[in-house]
Amino acid sequence: MSYQEDGIAKGYAVELVQALADEFSLGGQIEVLPWARAYSVASSEPNVMLFATSPTPERRHLFDFVGPIATSRIFLYAKADDDIKLANIKQIDEHGVVGVYRNSLSESILKKAGIKQMLVASFPQQSAKQLSHNRVRFWCQADLAVATLLDEVDMSFDSVRPVLELAEIDLYFAFSVGTPKATIEQWHQGLAAYKKSGKLGKLYHKWFAELEMNREIVTLTSID
Repeated sequence: MSYQEDGIAKGYAVELVQALADEFSLGGQIEVLPWARAYSVASSEPNVMLFATSPTPERRHLFDFVGPIATSRIFLYAKADDDIKLANIKQIDEHGVVGVYRNSLSESILKKAGIKQMLVASFPQQSAKQLSHNRVRFWCQADLAVATLLDEVDMSFDSVRPVLELAEIDLYFAFSVGTPKATIEQWHQGLAAYKKSGKLGKLYHKWFAELEMNREIVTLTSID
């Protein structure tokens, strides 16, 4: 979705934001930060767009959302040669430790389910490495990022397998409290026009060839 390579912001969401900013004169500067820090900034400062994130009930009080820009499924992964089978999320603690990165939706899902055996990392790559080195038995991650993260830690896509689906989520642009409504509407109109032109579908296919994004573009206003 978004990452930094040689000091340059890259990824599907980054390319989408850059395209919308250029085509519809929306402006702004992109900065790649660790998720926990980015979330903290966006939760406390006006005129910040955080991307991409899901509109959880907690976040609906902190942000206005425009999108979705992608749909992702969150899975629990294990090594491909591990024949573990899980019927539900409650069984995780019985069978091993799960790696997850800090302040992610994956961590939130596991916490709500009461999972105790979690090894929380600051970056998703660290969780992938922990799986590779057998420090955790499970890895909780959104499917959109799995191939890239595995490549970054020198693991093949075939070296892991999904053992349990935890959620399907839509991802949005999130605008911090204090961002002008006119700004949010400009991004909504720009994204809707970009989708209608077919460019959003082409960009999505470029990054995620096997997936589709067919959701209607909407604005979800913050809940007081």
